[in-house]
Amino acid sequence: MKKFLLALIVSLVGCLSAMAGDAITLKSGSIASLKDGGLGYVTLDMSTTKFDGKMPLREDGRFKDIDKYLPEYASEFVKEFNSHNKKFRMTSDIDEAGYEFVVKINNLDVFVQLMSFKGGVGIKLWGEITIRNKATGENVAVFRMDEECNSGMTYNLATEEGFEGIAKYLAKRIKKGK
Repeated sequence: MKKFLLALIVSLVGCLSAMAGDAITLKSGSIASLKDGGLGYVTLDMSTTKFDGKMPLREDGRFKDIDKYLPEYASEFVKEFNSHNKKFRMTSDIDEAGYEFVVKINNLDVFVQLMSFKGGVGIKLWGEITIRNKATGENVAVFRMDEECNSGMTYNLATEEGFEGIAKYLAKRIKKGK
């Protein structure tokens, strides 16, 4: 009976992990051309972000001053991206970049991390990532983001970790060229 239960649990975990896809998926375009290198710039757009899909984000007291943290989030995005991809790089200088990465967050929600080693609060982000060739103005690729989750000790840190998670994903994806 123990062997049967163990086999059943292992099967369930395997099925659940197979069904759980990436929170970020390619919606259109291709990033294959970026694999050989380039220079990008990130723009974080939270101008129309809703909190829990209901109210403007800045009406929630925890995020009323989020605009002052956006440059810090962008800086951490660049650092995280560059630490995971050596050919295609991110820069903080928009003039020298050949590509613009627009990370538009449509919805943000929070949760409490109870069963975690880190503890603290968690952030869920929904939105879209558009990679645009600055020379032509055309979109190279568009990614859809469904519930990208990260946690931290504060709401500010959790949001920063969320953007770092996006940067890490994009860097690895571009490195593979898929």
